[in-house]
Amino acid sequence: MESRTYFEAQKWARKELKDSDIDPFSPQFLLKSYKNWDDTHLLLHNQEQMSEEEWSWFKGAVARLLNHEPAQYIVGQAPFYGRIFKVNHNVLIPEAETEELIEWVLESFSSDQPLRVLDLGTGSGVIGITLALERPKWKVTLSDISSNALRVAEENLNVFNLNLRTVESDLFQEFTGERFDLIVTNPPYISRADVALMDQSVLKFEPEIALFAKENGLGLYRRIFSEAHDYLSADGAIYGETGFDQEKTIQKLLHQVDAKAKIEIKHDIANKMRMVHAWNFSSVGGN
Repeated sequence: MESRTYFEAQKWARKELKDSDIDPFSPQFLLKSYKNWDDTHLLLHNQEQMSEEEWSWFKGAVARLLNHEPAQYIVGQAPFYGRIFKVNHNVLIPEAETEELIEWVLESFSSDQPLRVLDLGTGSGVIGITLALERPKWKVTLSDISSNALRVAEENLNVFNLNLRTVESDLFQEFTGERFDLIVTNPPYISRADVALMDQSVLKFEPEIALFAKENGLGLYRRIFSEAHDYLSADGAIYGETGFDQEKTIQKLLHQVDAKAKIEIKHDIANKMRMVHAWNFSSVGGN
């Protein structure tokens, strides 16, 4: 029987990935996720022998990495805001920029405010679930156009023992007559013209429906801004994630749609514009 220690397995994986563009720390992530270990426990177990089943799984997982499949999909989970969420190919892998969006929202509203919140285009549910856990007084609803994505969000609700409403909806279609104090969204915002700039792993494995939008990536935002007035409370606001190259175009779009609305942009830790805050919506067209 072929036998390896956890240390030897990692050394083998580094050699396999040496000439690729794959994150060299991915094998460690695979092992830690598979064994439910942190860095310390991986180090403590480094000289132990892997079982035949573990070694077989690990070799297969590294082969999937070499096919540019994200490690998070391979293990079926991803870290976000200090917690572990279930993910699969029906949802995007949560990114650090979205954690910064969460921080902006939490900094903007006190924990004492019992807000009605809509996580619009929830995917795996990381935004809405994190807000609900950080702000227990908030009444959070998760919505998505994809029933497959909502199933993942519901699995995560079960993981965190939360009972939040989930709604399958094309943006606001199923929310007639409802109003929210806060809408948080990470909608599709990538233009198909930017495909050449994207990682192979994203193009091959992440869901297209959650990535691309018309109008150079701003088609969904046009719809959101156009309809927001009918679904926000009097002092309601939208917080959303956007593309790094949309700083000027998204501001122009908002004022085309609603001349009276206000918008604030925010850069991420890398000083790239990635977030917007929009409020003071009037009727469609700014009338």
